[in-house]
Amino acid sequence: MLVPVQNAFTNPLVALHEVTLSLLTQDSSEQLLNALLDRAVEFTGADSGTISILDESRKFLEIKAFRGFEQDLPKTVKLKIGEGVTGRCIVTGKLRNVGDTAQDKYYIAVRQDIRSELAVPLKVGNKNFGVISVDSKRLDAFNAEHEEYLQMLADYAAQIFTTTTSVESLSHRTHLLEVLLQISGALGKYADIKLFFEEVIQVLAEKLGVRRAAIYLYDGVTNELAVSASLNYSPEEIQRGRYTPGEGVTGKAFKQRKAIAIADISQDNQFLNKTGHQREEVMSFFAAPFFEGGEPRGSTALTTSGVFDMEIKFQSQSRFEDHSFLAQILSSLFGQALQIEKLVQQSSRETKEENIILRRQLKSTFEFESIIGAHPRMAELFARMKMAADSASAVLVTGESGTGKELIASALHQNSIRSANALVKINCAAIPADLLESELFGYARGAFTGAVDDYKGKVLSAHKGTLFLDEIGELDLKLQAKLLRVLQEKEFSPLGSNKVIKVDVRIIAATNANLEQAVKDKTFREDLFYRLNVVRLSIPPLRERLTDLPLLIQHLLEKICERNNKPAMGLNEAALQKLQTYAFPGNIRELENILERAVVLNSKKEIDAGDIQLGDGLVTATPATPAAGPAGSFDLRSYLKEAAADAAPGQIFDTVVNAVEKELIRILLNQNQFNKKKTSEALGVNRVTLDKKIQQYGLFEI
Repeated sequence: MLVPVQNAFTNPLVALHEVTLSLLTQDSSEQLLNALLDRAVEFTGADSGTISILDESRKFLEIKAFRGFEQDLPKTVKLKIGEGVTGRCIVTGKLRNVGDTAQDKYYIAVRQDIRSELAVPLKVGNKNFGVISVDSKRLDAFNAEHEEYLQMLADYAAQIFTTTTSVESLSHRTHLLEVLLQISGALGKYADIKLFFEEVIQVLAEKLGVRRAAIYLYDGVTNELAVSASLNYSPEEIQRGRYTPGEGVTGKAFKQRKAIAIADISQDNQFLNKTGHQREEVMSFFAAPFFEGGEPRGSTALTTSGVFDMEIKFQSQSRFEDHSFLAQILSSLFGQALQIEKLVQQSSRETKEENIILRRQLKSTFEFESIIGAHPRMAELFARMKMAADSASAVLVTGESGTGKELIASALHQNSIRSANALVKINCAAIPADLLESELFGYARGAFTGAVDDYKGKVLSAHKGTLFLDEIGELDLKLQAKLLRVLQEKEFSPLGSNKVIKVDVRIIAATNANLEQAVKDKTFREDLFYRLNVVRLSIPPLRERLTDLPLLIQHLLEKICERNNKPAMGLNEAALQKLQTYAFPGNIRELENILERAVVLNSKKEIDAGDIQLGDGLVTATPATPAAGPAGSFDLRSYLKEAAADAAPGQIFDTVVNAVEKELIRILLNQNQFNKKKTSEALGVNRVTLDKKIQQYGLFEI
């Protein structure tokens, strides 16, 4: 219990001792200030009083403790340095005792009934950091003894306040260390890095009182930083809060590769507030970039990277500095987390690639995915497809309508390392030319009437995957130029936008047209043709591989019966012979249509010749003989019959010989992995002759 005021003045040592004990028992700087003001008012018999502390800018005094005033005083009164008795006191660093406020030119009335005021600076050494002030309704209320004791009280309090603040800072940093240890324990805990991000944000909210936070990841395709995980962000704010490198505080931190800390975001014009969030308190903002593995290496487009944003109520300069340091440490942890995720994904991808290789090895010799064929031309096609599957090069699939070009594209994608991502298909002939551009390359909002939102288009939808362009020959010259840019530069711009979007996509194009002739006719760009024709896969028409009919019929009948809920059906010899005399101008698509009609309109277990309804296709000269020997062996007799049937009168000999020579060279080139020296030795011809034959027959290496 404190000594009564009158005894305190007669025994200064007792009073000082009581004050010191009282101040030392306080747990925080806030409690210390309130205890200090209580003693000042008690000792001087004042009616009211305040303690004001300099703000971080050292331009204003903020009221931290008060007695005898309305509760909203700290919000309604903020003194500039030099204003009022208190403001003059901190400028001069000297005590001020005003006996009559009405006569003081510096006095500012906070309450109308105050008649006298005593103000003493709080200082450490020569540095003033606040003022303790007491007021009275009486004139000349404060004497020399009040001045002496208030000065002593201020000096002691300043020392204890400094010590308490240092202890608080140490305690706060210890708490930050505990938080970091908890977060570090979650590193590597999750396979999905987004779950790690979310746990970190929740810990920050619970342990440190972080109000808002966001973790942005950089998207090299859109060249934007987009929110991956957040605290107290609405879906609308997440959508609005997207930054390009250099834009706003977040984008600037990313582009400059260094952390940025802002004490009061309401006073900083760098802070764009694109989310539109409203804040009522003084909030500090921290933005720290992070990079896969911790440190940036080369282009950010080649590694996963982003920015960590955090908002927390401003408390003091020391805590602001602590939080800035914390944000930088966390950004380093995020970089390590990205590296861990990359290693996990790499291990998973390697396992997947091993599975793909194993699956390929287990496949039947005569089947590639759902593509059926035992003919040598199909065996060669399968071999080329296997070699081309993992390539990043463009593929041009040629063949007549109905030969299965889309199936080839699907098989290539499914057997590639891109199979985990999308295979996006589009038929260039099925969409009007004026709509095809927006469908392929997307559009920006407002690009045309009805474009109420952004549309990313097929090219961007196929990012990291495969884009299949059917009927590529129907693409007009303007779109051919844009497609060429995608192939060459790996970039494009949506309709109605100047934004350049980087994209990683493999293109497979298909056509039943003669693109070489289209190039000559100037309806197809020559440079685009060469870019697409890196790997060429030519599908033989069904009439050139009629020996595959039994395999194809068996496969198609199983599929058709299952699709139509029919019991399994077979095909008798007469029906097979009838099909083998048909040229199938519509190829496998027509064969499937013929068989489905026979299945649907048949109640028997076996399809006979009467159930087979053929179109107006040309009939072969002689029914094709099924392949003899093991499945997939080359039946020379059947092959010669097919070639002779297709030849014009008077040209049978040259046609057949050239066809056999072409197939022989093709087979040996594939067997020797296109080693021309080995192939020429096997054929018994010189390299010059072989090169001429390769050019003559268009046998180019993949």
